[in-house]
Amino acid sequence: MPIDKKVLLDALQNHLTPERIAGINRVLHQRTRKLCLVLEDIRKEHNTGALLRTADILGIQDVHLVSQHYEPKLAEAIAKGSANWVSLHRYQAREADNLQECLDHLKSQDYQLIVADPDGEIALEDLSYQGKPMALLMGSEWEGVSAQAKEAADLSVRIPQYGFTQSFNVSVAAALILQKLGASLRKSGDWSLSQEEVLDLALDWTMQKLGDRAWKIREKIENDLLNR
Repeated sequence: MPIDKKVLLDALQNHLTPERIAGINRVLHQRTRKLCLVLEDIRKEHNTGALLRTADILGIQDVHLVSQHYEPKLAEAIAKGSANWVSLHRYQAREADNLQECLDHLKSQDYQLIVADPDGEIALEDLSYQGKPMALLMGSEWEGVSAQAKEAADLSVRIPQYGFTQSFNVSVAAALILQKLGASLRKSGDWSLSQEEVLDLALDWTMQKLGDRAWKIREKIENDLLNR
């Protein structure tokens, strides 16, 4: 008989301080899976790190890392541990259409695909949540989003610019767009995780907080529960 997740979670959290448990619960109840971030061929590891940090800060749980030509690298110093708290979905198979696999997965989950494009049809200030989960796709630092992504997108968004510089840094652009989308999503009231998602993430994050001793503690708890 499978072990009840809630019973397991309660037993694991007996090994955490009340402050750490409160921190997990606080962040859990601000998380959303109605908005996710897709990174297509981000080359510079400091940009990947900054993008993951932004997702975590804005309460976005899912980040999809797509490799078409370049393998994404993560600068841990810039991410500041955020890779431990967001769910990373990697599409890095050799000689495969990794972007299409990612897009097909998101479409099967009924995500609205939004691409960031300097020539986008919608200005950032006019962008808002329309009742469907949203996936923001950011392209590489030099080429931007690919033609394949643009063709698959439901809409494209541009950030108005008033200076001589041609474009924002990719991590800055993503932060601006995600903040706008996230604020609109949260105003709708339709953004929270399901109870099952909350429980699964609570288990994952509790294991992270327990550190190197996590699996030893969990194994003992599970054996004790199974032998009752």
